[in-house]
Amino acid sequence: MKRVIAALIICLLLTGCWDQVQLKKMLFADIIGLDYEGDGKQLKVSFVISSLRNVHQGGGIANNLYLESKGKNIYHAVDNTNKEMPGVLAALETRLFLLSTRFAKDQPLNYLDITSQFRTNPLYGYLAVYDGDLSKLLATKKFKEDLTAADFLVGLLEDEHKRGTIPSNQLLDYILGGGRFLNDFALNRFEPYENGARLAGTALFKDGKYTGVNLNNEDTQLAVLMNGAVGRSQPLVGNIGGKRYTTLVKEVKNDVHIISSDDGLSEINLSLKLDLKLIEDGHKVKKHTNTMLTELEKKITDDLTAKISNMIATLQKANCDIFQLGHEVAAYHPKLFKGKDWWREQYPKINIKPIVRVRILNSGVLD
Repeated sequence: MKRVIAALIICLLLTGCWDQVQLKKMLFADIIGLDYEGDGKQLKVSFVISSLRNVHQGGGIANNLYLESKGKNIYHAVDNTNKEMPGVLAALETRLFLLSTRFAKDQPLNYLDITSQFRTNPLYGYLAVYDGDLSKLLATKKFKEDLTAADFLVGLLEDEHKRGTIPSNQLLDYILGGGRFLNDFALNRFEPYENGARLAGTALFKDGKYTGVNLNNEDTQLAVLMNGAVGRSQPLVGNIGGKRYTTLVKEVKNDVHIISSDDGLSEINLSLKLDLKLIEDGHKVKKHTNTMLTELEKKITDDLTAKISNMIATLQKANCDIFQLGHEVAAYHPKLFKGKDWWREQYPKINIKPIVRVRILNSGVLD
């Protein structure tokens, strides 16, 4: 009897179906592309809508429907689309917001704030930059392996993020996060490639605006490791004396050490400790001696230190503090910190030194 009463109470609490939209009338936007129309500030919003052809029990053939709309903001563009296309456009399942480089240079997050007001908001979608003709890319019907635009582009992001080589860049982190001391960050960047696109590092943002400066794929991976990525067997590849080495990252430890003197802030050390599994090192040996391993660890350390130093120089040139070092100074050395404007002047000039330590876990390439 108690079960019957409980079931009746649950039924009374459930929302009725009088206000529900029929599923077949829903247009689920998988990708939303953002650009400007012409030389003005009116938004041109592109929608890639997922649909199925030849539907049968258990599935169908995935297909893209491409739409463009204009508006003062995303909400306005969605409303215009609903007036131009039968059905109801829904952003509930939007997996990717793709920004043109031109749009990215004009405080794009200010335009994306409104997505949190959607009744069904897509805050878990990814945010990325495309350095090419956005409309042409999103209008492409099929990509490699007959994938739709959403499955292809989101698939690249998800796979590389799982490998720990790129940042996550979910919209939620930027709209609701609010934890950044400075509005500096790096968004994953796509570039045209063959008949589609490929990942090409990250685009650097300062004060929420795209600087036009990018990190390549290798620099992006190193920046992710420096920023606290978990060891997920990320491949690290390099050359030592003309011989190629390949390792897999098994564990990562990071730390920040701020050095000051009577004259003020003098240096920031970024510590990176890596436990690596050796795959190849260009030497045809089955087992390394302790002396060989020690020498190899030093050479890999020197190689990574040089690469990370160049990556940091790029960040300083763009005045983009993606590691939020200004927050570290303000939080742990408040007497040194003299305001955000002061930090903007200091950041490009301060000596930021990477301290890399490498430990090889296996003594033989195939161990």
